[in-house]
This record gives sequence, structure tokens and C-alpha cells, in this order.
Amino acid sequence: MKKIESKKDFIIEFSVINKNKFTLQQTKSLFLGLLYELITERNILKNKKDLEGFIKEVFKKNYKDYVFRGRPYLASRLLNDISKEYDPSIVSTYIKLIMVYLDEKDINDENDDPRVQRSSKTIEDNVIGWFNTVSKGSKEK
Repeated sequence: MKKIESKKDFIIEFSVINKNKFTLQQTKSLFLGLLYELITERNILKNKKDLEGFIKEVFKKNYKDYVFRGRPYLASRLLNDISKEYDPSIVSTYIKLIMVYLDEKDINDENDDPRVQRSSKTIEDNVIGWFNTVSKGSKEK
């Protein structure tokens, strides 16, 4: 599976989670994993100001400055807070807010080239293939 590097790729991946009928646990796992990857990806949210704006606008969370010093620490803190308050009905709202934020905000994205069209079908096939692999592994145990 290819690495997600552009905001368009993230928007497509979040929409896949939102459109498909995954189990509640699969949706939660995919959402949290993709959110972790978004926060730790330096090409999308490049600096502390971008991260703070994203967290405040989408998740309505205020963290102290020291939390923003390390992306893995920020991501784990946010994911922990979301997991504690997890409500399946609000995940769809979070996904839509993230997609709107990425689409509308003037986030510099080096990988956004209008001449390059990415196939959402390929990404969806990768996600479905991954789930099939995971499902086979859990049934064999």
C-alpha cells in the first residue's frame, strides 16, 4: 500500500472510511490510525501554528504549548482523548470536518499537482484488500 503524502490522498482516505460500512471497531481503528498519520505527516500540517489551528477548529481541544513540541506526543494525546470520549455517531462529523478543513484551508501541499489524477478506486481496493487480509488472519486463530 502506498504512503499517503498529499492532502487530496487524506481526503480520499477519510471519505472511504465515511462511505463504507465497516464495523464500529474497524471504523474506529481506521479513523484513529489515519488521524495519527495526518498529524505526524509534515507535508500537510507543516508547523505548530497549522497543528494548533487544526486541533482547535476540528476537535475543539486546547492543549498547552509543550504538547505541540512533538508530533507523536500530540497525536497520542489527541487520540487518547478521542478514544476516551469515543462515540460512533460523532466520527462521521469529525471526518467531514477534517475533509472540509483540508479542502478549504490554505495548506501548502507540495504533492498537489492538478495534472496528476489519483484513482480513488485504487485506494479503496487497497483498503478493502487490507481488511480482507486482516479478517483472514483473525479467523485462522
